[in-house]
Amino acid sequence: MKMWKRVLSGSLMVALAGTTAACGGNKDEGGSSGSSGSSGSGEKVTLTLLSHYNGANEEALKPYIDKWNSENPDIQVKMTPVDFGELLKTIMTKQSAGQVADIMHVYTLWGGQLAKNNVLAEAPQTVADDVAQNYPEAAVKGASLNGKVFGYPTEVQAYGLFYNKKLLKEAGYDAPPKTWDELLEMSKKIEKKDASGKVLVQGFGFQRGYAGLVDQPFMAMMASAGGGLLSEDLTKSNLDSDAGRKTMEFYSKVYGKNGITDIAFNTTKGFGAGQVGMTIGAGWWDGSLRTLMKDAYADVGEAPMPTPDGDPGGTLAYTWAYGVNSKSKHQEEAWKFLQWMNAQADDSGMTPEGQFLLDAFNVIPSRKTDLSSAKVQEKLTSNPSAKLFADALNNALDEQSPSAGTEVQDILYKQIESMWTDQLSMDDALNGAHAQINAKLGGN
Repeated sequence: MKMWKRVLSGSLMVALAGTTAACGGNKDEGGSSGSSGSSGSGEKVTLTLLSHYNGANEEALKPYIDKWNSENPDIQVKMTPVDFGELLKTIMTKQSAGQVADIMHVYTLWGGQLAKNNVLAEAPQTVADDVAQNYPEAAVKGASLNGKVFGYPTEVQAYGLFYNKKLLKEAGYDAPPKTWDELLEMSKKIEKKDASGKVLVQGFGFQRGYAGLVDQPFMAMMASAGGGLLSEDLTKSNLDSDAGRKTMEFYSKVYGKNGITDIAFNTTKGFGAGQVGMTIGAGWWDGSLRTLMKDAYADVGEAPMPTPDGDPGGTLAYTWAYGVNSKSKHQEEAWKFLQWMNAQADDSGMTPEGQFLLDAFNVIPSRKTDLSSAKVQEKLTSNPSAKLFADALNNALDEQSPSAGTEVQDILYKQIESMWTDQLSMDDALNGAHAQINAKLGGN
C-alpha cells in the first residue's frame, strides 16, 4: 500500500541539545516589521492569555503563570478562560471589537480561518526554527499557516484503536485486529443481542455526537489507507481517491441497513461500561477511561490503527498551539513568555508546558526535549498506552486547516450521518461530500 510518512530526520525520541535564544523582532502577518509591537518603554506590561483552560484546567495552569509573573515583574500574564465551544467566537468577536488578547491558545483546525482574518502573527525566526527542530512534522504543519510557523504546538493527539481485552478473549481472540476485514469479522463475533434484537454488547462502533468526533476517526482511517482528506494545497477533496472510497465503504458497514450494529447504541458510554469491544479514539481518552472505569480499566487495550492490508500505516494527529495576536501592542513580550513556557527546560529537563500537559492531562508532550526527560521516559516505559500514542506521531498526518476547515468537516459529518441513517447510499454520501467540499474550497 502507499505509505504517507511525514517524519523528521531521526527518531522522535532523540532530543536536540539546547533551547533557543531570546527572540528578537519579527515581521507579523500584517506586514509591519521591527519591534514586533513592543512598547519599548521599559514600563510594566500586562499580557492577556485567552484559552479554553477553565475550571480545574485553569487551576492546573495557574502555578506556571504565577511562577513566570514572580520572576518577570515587568511582564505580567493574565489568564482569560472561556469554554471551548465559545473560544473561536470569542476570538473573532474580540478581534472585530479591537479588544484583542495578546496570546491565544487555538485549535489549529481554525488556523485557516484565523489566517484569512489576519488574527495570528508570524512567529519570530528563532521560534520557527525551534518548532521545526523540536516537534514531529504533523505538529509543525498544524502550527503553521501558509507554510510559516505561527506558534508553539501544545496538545498533539494521535488516533488509535481502543479495545476491551476481556470481550475479545471471550470471543476467542488474543490480540486486536490488524486489518479492517479482521475488525469487522471480530466485531460480529463479539456483538451480543437480546431476543428482541437489542444490542447488549457492541462489537465495534464509532463514537458520535458532533463533527470532530465522527470526522477525525474517518481521517485517521483514510491516513491508515494512505491518503489525506484534502489535497496538499488544500484546494480540493480527496474523497474520490482509493483511500477515501475504502474508508467511506468501511463506514457504511458499521451503521445503517448494511451495518453490523445498531446506531442507537451509545458507543462512548458503552465502552466505559465494558460493553463495547472496539472503537477508535484519541490518546487523551486513555486518561479519562482510567478515571471512569477504575479497576475495570485493566480490561482496556490500545493498538495502532488497523489498515486495509495489515501493513503498518499512518493515523491522524490534531494540534492545539499558542500564538500571538497580530494586533497585539506587546508581541515581543508575548513571544518571550511563550518561549519560556514552551522551550525553557528546568533541572528536570522539562519545559513548563511539558510538565503541565503530563501532570494535568496525563498527555505525553510532543516536544523532543521534553520527551528525552527522565520523567517522560519513565512514563513511556511504565505506560504502554502513552508510548503507543507518542510513537504514532512519527507517522501521523496533520489535521488540515483550510480557511473553511470547520465547514468542510461539517459537510463530511452530515453526509456520513445521512448514510448511517439510510437517507443516502454510500456512493451518494461520498459523491455529495466530495462535490460540496470542492465547492466550499473553491469559494475561498
